[in-house]
Amino acid sequence: MQKIEGWDLIQESGELKRLPAGAYACKIIEVIDKPELQYHEVYFDIAEGEFKGYFAALQANTGKNYGKMTRSYKSTALPFFKGYITAIEKSNPGYKWNWDEKTLSNKFCAIAFRDEEYLKDGQIKVMAKADEIRSLQALRAGEITIKPLKKYEGEIPTTTTTSPAPVEISDDDLPF
Repeated sequence: MQKIEGWDLIQESGELKRLPAGAYACKIIEVIDKPELQYHEVYFDIAEGEFKGYFAALQANTGKNYGKMTRSYKSTALPFFKGYITAIEKSNPGYKWNWDEKTLSNKFCAIAFRDEEYLKDGQIKVMAKADEIRSLQALRAGEITIKPLKKYEGEIPTTTTTSPAPVEISDDDLPF
């Protein structure tokens, strides 16, 4: 194997604490418009506190980006979309939405995370998932209510082991 450059500078992966449900001040990293699906993909990370940089660390450990949520702008979701935009405007003095999703990068907001059950390897697990975007003012004033645990509603596969049917052997079948 060829020696890896900067080996001594690389931090080994460690176990991350599970992010508890709650509201966190976050920084929007990137927003990608998906016009064919009528939504924004919003990539973010926690910007302050004990869990600052949580999703960057998680991505470094797993290679997956969990700091992501979608915001639909289909006609049925427009009140929620406007709430998302208004929260970002309120959280960033002087910023005014100009219909260019790229201007949302590097903006701050609060994101509420709720615990959600999911199935992995046949077991129910729990993780905090981004649920809604609110203003930093609402976060600082303690006005964000965290929704209760979202229970897993799918089927839980059962693993049953069946023993093979017993084989009857008579003394007549034995060669000795």
